[in-house]
This record gives sequence, C-alpha cells and structure tokens, in this order.
Amino acid sequence: MDLVVKHLEIRRMRDEDKPAVLALQVHEEQVPYVGHTRDILQVASPNHHCHVLTLGEDVVGFFIIDVAYHQKFDFTLPDELGLRAFLIDAGRQGQGLGKNATRALKPYLDEAYSDKSSIALTVNCRNPAAYHCYIGGGFTDTGEQYLGGKAGPQYILRMPVGASL
Repeated sequence: MDLVVKHLEIRRMRDEDKPAVLALQVHEEQVPYVGHTRDILQVASPNHHCHVLTLGEDVVGFFIIDVAYHQKFDFTLPDELGLRAFLIDAGRQGQGLGKNATRALKPYLDEAYSDKSSIALTVNCRNPAAYHCYIGGGFTDTGEQYLGGKAGPQYILRMPVGASL
C-alpha cells in the first residue's frame, strides 16, 4: 500500500532503495536519538519492516515498524507495533516533511497493519522537536517514561491503529 500526502509517499523499502537509505543523514545532534542508517540496517531483523518516505523519485526519510516491539518492552500493549528509527534526511528537514509523514502514518498503518491495535514509540525527553512532531501526528503521551534508553529518559507515546478503529 502506498499513501501520498502533499506529494510525500510512504511505502515499504525495496532492495533498490538501499543505496538512497544509506545516504540519508541526520544532523549531528540527532545522532544519539536516531543513529546512522548503516547501523540501523545492519541490526534490522525479520520483525523490522523497513519503510521509506519519498518525494517523487527521492528517498527523503526512513523508519522501521517493529512487529515484535511488544515482546521487548514491558510498557507495550499486546499486539502493539513499535515505531523505530524515524528520520528525515538532514538536507530535507525544516520543510514540513516530518509533520506530514507523522500525519500520514495513521492512515498508512490502519491499512498496512489492520490486525494491530496500536503503535508505540519512545522519544527522548531532550528532543522536544520530535516530541511535538509525533503529538501533532496523532500520538498521545502516555504520561509514563522509559528509562532504559542509551541517551536518557524517554517519553512513551501511543496511537491506535487498525483493529482499534
């Protein structure tokens, strides 16, 4: 399934997308929160469904839907997805792509993962821009924090999807 919002498309990553995904970068201050795509792809498992964000032919962002997220974190709900490694290329930030992508995420997930109840993510407490982007995209703050992250405390956010409609 593909979804276009203001020319932004979300779709599953294809083999031919890998060079473009590897070329994606974030600003240096964002690396502790997201990491580098080469490292992310190296540790991706079959439970990590890689997705790209495109504008025309250009890959401008990337994220992972972790279908086993609920097995790894005690704050998750049964059959809950996890959002990981969400990033917009540094050269494309500031153009509203993150906001549009998070808004497009719910209808995309409603269709692509209709058998799931919700999606959760953690966002670092020192990353207010990302926090507000996710809240603007339909996620709600659970009021709890995850304290097991390498870069410090993280807010736990959740959004209903698919079966919860």
